[in-house]
Amino acid sequence: MVAPVVHIGGWPGAGKRAIGRRLAELTNGRLIDNHVMLDAARAIYDRGSPGAADLREQVRDVILSHAKNLPGETTIILTDALADEPEARPLFAPTVTLAQARGAPLLSFILDLSVDENLTRLQSPERSGAAKLKDPDILRSIRAEQTLFVPEGAVTLDVTDLSVDASAQILLAKIGLMCA
Repeated sequence: MVAPVVHIGGWPGAGKRAIGRRLAELTNGRLIDNHVMLDAARAIYDRGSPGAADLREQVRDVILSHAKNLPGETTIILTDALADEPEARPLFAPTVTLAQARGAPLLSFILDLSVDENLTRLQSPERSGAAKLKDPDILRSIRAEQTLFVPEGAVTLDVTDLSVDASAQILLAKIGLMCA
């Protein structure tokens, strides 16, 4: 059986990259954090400009075209923070296409957490990255005005009181059950 493609979604600052990195270690997999694409596009273009979206898609397409050729036993973990709105839904389609191209199960997880914990994590010194959201007012606005995109069949995990390792261990156990 081909190892799964794992999608981890959630609010900015929920711990997607940290948990995905730990899960990749536990599965000997590969993490493709959404900031790989975002940071490349934002190095050239301002956020929201048409060029940024085009470059992000081009970078994503190149990365995923290589990822589909990884050995079948390699778990591929992708992260993103998508709002549940029509413009964001097509951004999930390449994840579905990757799983289909590999003949792999697609397992989606949504990380949820309390607003207070989310604000604390957002401002943590461990949170780094050029394009990462760090402004608590913007996060409050996002959480008040938007809902998260939850793919069909996704499992939601409340990580409010969980460490990175505990969260990754829970996801690992759920992956094992879902692939059994």
